[in-house]
This record gives sequence, C-alpha cells and structure tokens, in this order.
Amino acid sequence: MTLDRYIDLCLIEPYAEKDIERGYTLDIDSLPEHERANFLDMLMKDDTTVRDLVLFHMQKLINTRLSEYEVNDLDAKGLKHIYLSNGDTYLTTKGNNL
Repeated sequence: MTLDRYIDLCLIEPYAEKDIERGYTLDIDSLPEHERANFLDMLMKDDTTVRDLVLFHMQKLINTRLSEYEVNDLDAKGLKHIYLSNGDTYLTTKGNNL
C-alpha cells in the first residue's frame, strides 16, 4: 500500500471531520494512539528522511539521559566523579573529597 493510499483509507476516511463549509479536517492529535503509532511505523518504513530524523531525535533523548543515569548509578554505588580543571575526571568514594 502506498503512503498516500494508507493516509486516505486508514486515516482520512475513518477519522476526518467532513464539513461542507470548511472541508475536510483531521488533527493528528485527534487520532487514537494506535493509529498514530501505525502511521509513524508506515513513515519510518517508507521514508528514510523521516526515519533518520526520528532516529536522530531518539539518540538525542538517550544522550541527554546517559549522564544523569550514570550519576544516579554511581551514587547508588557510593561513588562520584571528580572533574578536574584540565578536563580529566576520576572516581572517588562519596565521603572522600580531595
């Protein structure tokens, strides 16, 4: 099924509001969650630009969380990073501040 046909049959036909004066309207936020997920899957499969953009933003989200996750993990182990002015770091126990 082409992307245009998918949009027509699976999104517009069942979900678009049809108004004689305003025409057809469909807000992506008004779609059920499963339809948004299916649409995103279809886009990711068929359009490499969309897939690459989504994957890029997914990686940014992961990268943002990595440092905080590491701090929490080290804290749970009783360790912490010491950051030196030259950019180096080393691990120490939490009670051992130099």
